Amino acid sequence: MSRTATSTVLIVCTLAAVLNARLGDAQSIAPATYTTASQSVTFSRRAPEIGDQLEQNLSVSLKLDTMVRQNEQVMEKSQTSLRRHQRRTVTTTHVVDGRTVAVMVRYGEAAKEIATGPADGPLGKAKNVAQPVAGKVYRVRRDGETLLINDEQGAIPPLDEYEIVALNMEALGRPNPLADFLAGKSLAVGERIALPNEVAEKLMGLGDDLGKVTRFELKLEKIVAIRGQQCAMFQSSIEAESIDSSQMRLAVDGPLVIEVDTCRAVEANFAGPIGMSETRGSLSATYQMTGTGKMNVAIASNYSDVQR
Repeated sequence: MSRTATSTVLIVCTLAAVLNARLGDAQSIAPATYTTASQSVTFSRRAPEIGDQLEQNLSVSLKLDTMVRQNEQVMEKSQTSLRRHQRRTVTTTHVVDGRTVAVMVRYGEAAKEIATGPADGPLGKAKNVAQPVAGKVYRVRRDGETLLINDEQGAIPPLDEYEIVALNMEALGRPNPLADFLAGKSLAVGERIALPNEVAEKLMGLGDDLGKVTRFELKLEKIVAIRGQQCAMFQSSIEAESIDSSQMRLAVDGPLVIEVDTCRAVEANFAGPIGMSETRGSLSATYQMTGTGKMNVAIASNYSDVQR
């Protein structure tokens, strides 16, 4: 896989993990049933409880075409297909000031599938590889800006496992920007809202690699009932770009379903184009690396809350 392909794959997987952490927690065990409810809603919140449990399911797919050129000469052209899937169960173990600060995470599934090939030929045979966290349990706690991660026996896990868990649990103990924005607001079907830049930046948490969110809009399409909970189904539109040494642009859209009473995401499906361009090398040997493709991110959620 070319360096540009590797960089873009890492960015897409980071984006997917961050979206999964910040938009809400969890997976649908059975297909959701949608029924029309009222025409407007007012959003509220629910404080977490010790013992709350959720199942998360994240699927990412990326098809990417890459090219490396020096001046006008094309040095390399290739294509990459990536799929990642993760299913995990997260149980709240400690709550402070109405915020979950510690959890137990059990990874039921965690695997990736990569296939590469020349741009003008077929992809090679896909390689399915289990991630090192598959089938394992971790205890995670936030202490200020630090995440403390231990395995089931209380030891610090190997670095490759630690990095995956840290990325997945990045939002633990932090405010939920989307809930902070929506709580208390009343919206009618058909209404559009644009998240302020500072809210969108906190929600996406893209960091330096993905630059700035330039647009994050939601349109309330309809009010539905999912597993007995009133939910708002939005059509979302997100754009982000970076214009530093590594130019990048992505534009994704798709449905985002949020529980009205909790501001937690139940389902999210984003798809759209992504492109990167980067210049490397010295003055005497400069290489231009570009990558263009399409990404799909699907997040589904099922919550099992402690009864009060």
